[in-house]
Amino acid sequence: MTDKLENLKKEILFYYESRQNPNGDPGFENQPRLMPDGTIIVTDVRIKRTIRDYAKSKYGETLFVDYGEDGTPVTADKRAKEILKNNEKDPIAGLIKRTFDVPLFGALVTIRAGKGEEKGAGSSQKLTGPVQFGIGRSVNQVQIINPLITGRFVGKEKKGEEQFSTFGKFYAVEYALIRIQGIVNPSNLGNYLNNKEIVKRYSEAESMLFDCLWNGTNALVSRSKYPQRSIFFLEVSYDGAIYNDLPILVEEDTKLRGKVTKLSDANEPLQFTKLVSALATRKRVTNVRIAACRDLLADASKLIKKIEEKKIPAELIPTEEPQY
Repeated sequence: MTDKLENLKKEILFYYESRQNPNGDPGFENQPRLMPDGTIIVTDVRIKRTIRDYAKSKYGETLFVDYGEDGTPVTADKRAKEILKNNEKDPIAGLIKRTFDVPLFGALVTIRAGKGEEKGAGSSQKLTGPVQFGIGRSVNQVQIINPLITGRFVGKEKKGEEQFSTFGKFYAVEYALIRIQGIVNPSNLGNYLNNKEIVKRYSEAESMLFDCLWNGTNALVSRSKYPQRSIFFLEVSYDGAIYNDLPILVEEDTKLRGKVTKLSDANEPLQFTKLVSALATRKRVTNVRIAACRDLLADASKLIKKIEEKKIPAELIPTEEPQY
């Protein structure tokens, strides 16, 4: 098997649960993104935001897709100038070396025409990042809850002035078990793979991916995201192969497709018979990594043993449970 970075493909399957609003739609009063079948979706943008924010808060990483140095939203070209400081012939290469998210998720940087240049003289550079996620979707049909909330305020105090209340809408789900599919394909870096500094930076960022996804999901303590809990993570590494079928190979208990309120509503939430059979026939599997919450830890340990019996290296990633 080759050890060339561009051939080391990874496929990811990740489950997490939410009892709040995992991804509100700003165009519809920030309601959960409800589908006709009663499930909800979570965009790839939300998942990448989780990873980015954790990398920044936990490890102090510099982000390209972020607010500016003064805390206000900025355009991509302005943010690039903040990070790169000096004009560079290849802004993408500079951003890969200096940020956490560009080597993973890529970037689109518009180079605007300078003073004295003709209109339309600007250009743009784009990199499709090696790490991509599909649109996530809940396994179960969700129950949307919409409690009425009130706030009581008073302006500058004056004699005889009364306080007043305002009413607002708040949306959440009673319970959602959300499935996310992802891929890691270093060949998206193209000619940048010939740059040792870029390869080093990519490898550093990619090695943090699990931590930022798993613990970043648990660490989202905000009004619309708390509580969330990472449930199960599966990463299969291949030598040059891409199958994109992990959601088919890992089967969910049919009980989870209804309006369940907790993971334990199903006796065997996730089932792995198809997964083990498929991996056993794939000659290009190089490694399997698995993480599980306490509810699925015994099942994950059994899965590791079954995979190892097929002469495939497998690893159970240690995790810490979030404190609710």
